[in-house]
Amino acid sequence: MGSFRHSWIVLLGLFAFVAAVAWIVVSPPGQRPPDINFLASDAHFAVAGQHIVVPIVALRGPDHVFDFGGRQTRSFADQIRQAARNPAKPMPMDHVDFLIHEYRYTGEHLASVSICPRLTRRWSQALCRGEHKGLLRRLPERFNLFDRSKLDLLKSYGTVGGEPQYDQIRKMIYPDRVGMGCDRTTKFCTAVIEAQPGVVAVWTVWTHEQTGATPQQMADAQGPAIVQFVRRAIGEVEDPTLLDAE
Repeated sequence: MGSFRHSWIVLLGLFAFVAAVAWIVVSPPGQRPPDINFLASDAHFAVAGQHIVVPIVALRGPDHVFDFGGRQTRSFADQIRQAARNPAKPMPMDHVDFLIHEYRYTGEHLASVSICPRLTRRWSQALCRGEHKGLLRRLPERFNLFDRSKLDLLKSYGTVGGEPQYDQIRKMIYPDRVGMGCDRTTKFCTAVIEAQPGVVAVWTVWTHEQTGATPQQMADAQGPAIVQFVRRAIGEVEDPTLLDAE
């Protein structure tokens, strides 16, 4: 048993080494490997007075949150380092943009399997390992959480059809069911639901050609999952039973 365990440790170490070498080989000149400790750490935000805790690797932002090569002098990553690391003083935000996927892969950049155990919450560790099950399986890959009083920011968010998202959902926000507005010229729609008092989730749905699901069916499945995720996964304390929820 000890020999078997030792073999696995050696294999995992070899994989991490190969991943690091792969980064060096394929990375453009001047880029550094991603900062795994930073990406796996938590950021603390306040949206409409609600405390939201999210691993940095799960965020989307103007420069995809972090600049891997360190080329910019000022980025959203810098702001997070300075203002979103103190649980006692979360960083005020008008909106927080989420990315739900395998976090060992950061966009086009190979991070490392070593990021998974460094994540602090069970839901993010599960997604990092590729375990999309139960409620996590129903989450959209991308969604935004907005302070309801700041929804006019959506006037600058365009849909696939070039329409302002704000116009599609401004009169469709409900705490107990999904609202939806659709493009006039495409099969894409904007879905919305109040996930917590004052906190509104906004995401895109469409006609799914593979499953045949309509935008409404997609929204009806994803909306309640987002609500449970916001309330049970990313508050000050994680609900440990979330991974067993359907």
